[in-house]
Amino acid sequence: MDTNARGWLVDIAVGGFVGLIVGLIAAVNVVIYTGIEGGYEATIGEVFSENLFVGLLAAAIVIAGPVGGVLTLRTLRRKRSSDAAT
Repeated sequence: MDTNARGWLVDIAVGGFVGLIVGLIAAVNVVIYTGIEGGYEATIGEVFSENLFVGLLAAAIVIAGPVGGVLTLRTLRRKRSSDAAT
């Protein structure tokens, strides 16, 4: 396996996992902040049935977390490799 492929694999695994954790925490905080009954104990079905917009927002945040994590690690890796080349 070449270095570039290994870098992508590490970025997807680590960035995706860390981004997922951050996204889940942010989504739970959105649910709590908006006053959904049950707060952090509310299921996703309860969130959607009580407020569709908050449910969609929470789902978007959960999806955006891993994407943002991978993009952040790819950007940092690209910056480090360009700094090392100069």
